[in-house]
Amino acid sequence: MGLIAEVLLLVTAVAIAGTVQSQNSNVERQNRSGNELVFYLMEQLYDMKPKIETMKTKIKDMEFYIAAQKKQIEALQNRESGVVVKYANPPPSWPYIQSVKFKSHFEERPTVTYGLYFLDSDRSTNLRVITEITDVTKTGFRMKLTSYDDSKLYGAKINWMACGK
Repeated sequence: MGLIAEVLLLVTAVAIAGTVQSQNSNVERQNRSGNELVFYLMEQLYDMKPKIETMKTKIKDMEFYIAAQKKQIEALQNRESGVVVKYANPPPSWPYIQSVKFKSHFEERPTVTYGLYFLDSDRSTNLRVITEITDVTKTGFRMKLTSYDDSKLYGAKINWMACGK
């Protein structure tokens, strides 16, 4: 029996006891016997049964929704992001490798995505850039930025995001 049904039965029992007690002092209710009152209250309770079932269904739906929201919150909390920046004039030597440590450890090796969002290069040469992520672990990864041939790369900025399972 669900909590709501138990509470309703308890409230009903209290109401019966109160009514029976007041029945002795109330002249109008002296004509109604205790059995009739119990029968009347049981009818009321029976009429409430569909409403109770509807409430149980709504409670189950809410519990399912809350569980889904908790999973979504856990997933959102299981993310971390940052920026890797290398910039210098005159142009720095390439490749540039930076180790990134996560603020908190992931339970499993996360998926790391990244995007190059800033480049500064010499316009008189070709622009050739390679970015890659290596050595992804539960605690961090390595970001590598490379320019090659005659490219003169002054700087780059890379956004990254690590997402746990």
